[in-house]
Amino acid sequence: MSQDYNHKYTLQTKKRNKITQAIISSLFVTPFFISAAEQTDIKADETADIEVVTVTSQKRTQNILKVPITVGSVSADTIEETSSLLLSDIDKFIPGFSYSSGSMTQAGVSMRGISSPGISVGGDPSTATFYDDVYMPRAAQNVLFSDMARVEVLKGPQGTLFGRNAAMGVVNMVPNAPTSDFEGFIKATLGTDNLQRYEGMVNAPLASNVYLRGNFLTNNQDGFVDNVDDASWNDEFKSWELGERAHNAARISLLWDISSQTSFQLAYDWDDLEQAPPMGIGISEYAYNGGKSYMGSKAENDVRNGVESRDMYGVTGKLTHEFNDQWSMKYVLSYRDWETINRQEEDGTSDATRYFDTSNNEDSDIFYTELQLNYVSNKINAVTGFSYSKEDVGQTTELNMTTDTYGRLVTGDLNRKIHDLTGGMVPAMDHMWNPNEWSDTLNMLGLGDAIMSAIGMDGVPLTADIVSATGNLTYDMVSTQLPAMANPGVPPEYLPAYVPELFGPGYGGAFYQETVNNTGDFTNWGIFADVDYAITDKWNVIVGLRYSNDKKDFTWHTPVNSFATVPVNSVIEMQGGEQIPLTNLLFDAVDYKASDTWDKVSGRLVTSYQVTDDDMVFASYSTGYKSGGYDSLGATKSGVPQAFEPEDSTNFEVGYKGIWAKQIVANISAYYLSLENLQKSVSSKRPDDIAAIPLIISIDKDIVGAEFDLRWMASDSITFGFVSEVRSTDTKTPSYYNGQGDLIEAETRSDDASLNYTLTFDWMPDFGVGTTNLHVDYAFIENLNAEEPGIEDYKLAVPEYFRDTKSLNARLSWANDADNLKIGLWGKNLLDEKHVVGFGDLTADILGTPLVRINRGIEVGVDIKYSF
Repeated sequence: MSQDYNHKYTLQTKKRNKITQAIISSLFVTPFFISAAEQTDIKADETADIEVVTVTSQKRTQNILKVPITVGSVSADTIEETSSLLLSDIDKFIPGFSYSSGSMTQAGVSMRGISSPGISVGGDPSTATFYDDVYMPRAAQNVLFSDMARVEVLKGPQGTLFGRNAAMGVVNMVPNAPTSDFEGFIKATLGTDNLQRYEGMVNAPLASNVYLRGNFLTNNQDGFVDNVDDASWNDEFKSWELGERAHNAARISLLWDISSQTSFQLAYDWDDLEQAPPMGIGISEYAYNGGKSYMGSKAENDVRNGVESRDMYGVTGKLTHEFNDQWSMKYVLSYRDWETINRQEEDGTSDATRYFDTSNNEDSDIFYTELQLNYVSNKINAVTGFSYSKEDVGQTTELNMTTDTYGRLVTGDLNRKIHDLTGGMVPAMDHMWNPNEWSDTLNMLGLGDAIMSAIGMDGVPLTADIVSATGNLTYDMVSTQLPAMANPGVPPEYLPAYVPELFGPGYGGAFYQETVNNTGDFTNWGIFADVDYAITDKWNVIVGLRYSNDKKDFTWHTPVNSFATVPVNSVIEMQGGEQIPLTNLLFDAVDYKASDTWDKVSGRLVTSYQVTDDDMVFASYSTGYKSGGYDSLGATKSGVPQAFEPEDSTNFEVGYKGIWAKQIVANISAYYLSLENLQKSVSSKRPDDIAAIPLIISIDKDIVGAEFDLRWMASDSITFGFVSEVRSTDTKTPSYYNGQGDLIEAETRSDDASLNYTLTFDWMPDFGVGTTNLHVDYAFIENLNAEEPGIEDYKLAVPEYFRDTKSLNARLSWANDADNLKIGLWGKNLLDEKHVVGFGDLTADILGTPLVRINRGIEVGVDIKYSF
């Protein structure tokens, strides 16, 4: 129930006036703002110490503290005062809301402890994200705050007005629309690690009723960990520093006031991202400095052509019309297209025999349209309408390794076979391509003399030098004998002629690839109605219903691996034998399709009572819905995976909003939420898997919590803020294998959310020259990682993974009397707190090479803005 943390900058009138009106830009904006063109109307009570912002939508003006809806909002001025660029920069101002920052194209919202990271194109997040009134799929939702008016977060199920994938809430980003004024600005931000951020905006009337607004933002910053690897395969590709950023965005929009009742807006958005892939720093003995310097300034990251990129554009049209004083409408039509690549390190070493990377490549688009009809009378405020979306998704998931790494994995399997054949008498090899280990193994198996005889060297012992000199020959000969050795007594006609996975070092240095190719055709449509009825002057009731229908057609195509056509056994070829392809290590070669349909009626019932002019209480019951889906990596030879069941959420909430002593604004809520069939991605290594892969499991959660947002105007120039939450969750989890292959039994457990809070301080002293403002915020999050079920040993060995998060940030700004020049000095993470924010465990078990991701340290900088 956090509101717009921006407690001051709504008026910003020459800034030398008293700032008492600053405390409450805490926007508790009703969700009706989605249903009509909006404008902000600020009403001041000259006898009060606090000015309250009101919002006019659907021809009604409401005091934000008297709207019985839980919404947190951060304004454009707050975004500027906190040097924020992304959703992950502002989540600390809204209790119960967080946004991951590890990846731009695979980031995710966490709402009241519920997140959906790792959900691929076959599924959806549990929180819906909208930009400019348009639904944004997962890979498209993390956009730069370029000329953003505000960001609003609605917590709890929002199935009535927003439909599918709003089981836990909605994030709504609202860019600025064109206006009739000529205005603009240019701004430069420079900082630590060669940060260079430039942005600008121009708004100009082209005619008396036609207005154009254009803006751009470019953000570049060096990495903070030097990549010292010099892998030969990256000679033709850029080798990124870890944490390096490069992101550009632009928008142009045209607003045409066709008449006093009708307007049309057309906007084009462009987004270009090409930067370092998600961080991967090895912590194994094979990593840089033996894995001991993972918190340092250097690492070896040899991923081939590693990059995170997104090429995206969107076109949106909006038509609004007022039929009369009671009826109005809005129609939205949008198309968005994007291509992404996320190729990242999975081993954190420069060891060619342990090389492993993955890439998630997406080529998708979405068509979205919505019609809303609004009705307003003395007693009723209502909205009804329909929405429709069609997504065409395409995703290729790559698994890439060197043939040297493949040989290492085959060595492990070969060691097991030899152990079974000899009862453990032959020592295990580290890598079969090691001539000393290979020759010793063959001699102990009694194959050395036979091999030497076959090559015409009877009586000469097999040595490492001979293995090296003969190249692939000894490997080819053993591959023809291994089937009979491993299956004694089986007639030869029932055995394969050879084992293709047993190939020699002559094929080293090549790359092996498996891919899973998915396509999807997803459609969603819904109809809804929501009515706010005033029973008395103080008592209101809101009733809403929506019917949603989803259909998903999905495909899996996994071909044989890229190495299947390589002639891996020259002996068999010389004998005229048939070549046998290599077996796919992780993903079975399949070609499947599936289709399913889900529908749901969701709704809400809300009541509010205005106890006094300054105090309101409310209670609500609401339900939410997230469509079912498919596990994009789950198809195997055993068949098509079953579709996920839809997520269903039910929420009971009570809240209070009030102003105490005309100085303190209190926003407090408590809730009980039940969530069924939460689709969660875990890293899992099942008994038949050679490596851990993402696996989707379904869990149930019951959550009880409370959220607090308090603002205290201590004086005319000083404001304090406090944001926090408490939360307890009961979780029912099925049995599954973790990333190390350990079976985690089904369980029901109870967890308390970590202690977390944000403290803010703003001071606007009057020095007689211009306007000065000091903003400080401190965010604290208790670390509870040690309580993870089935936590792996290598994680327990990293103390930085268990540190509390302590983030101190500040900005000191000055604006001249004309308010057209503003200079700011800012700092982030001023305590230089460093910690491990996550792990990569795909190769932890099979190669012994887990890796970590760490945060950037202290950042300082300056920004200069000129407005005209």
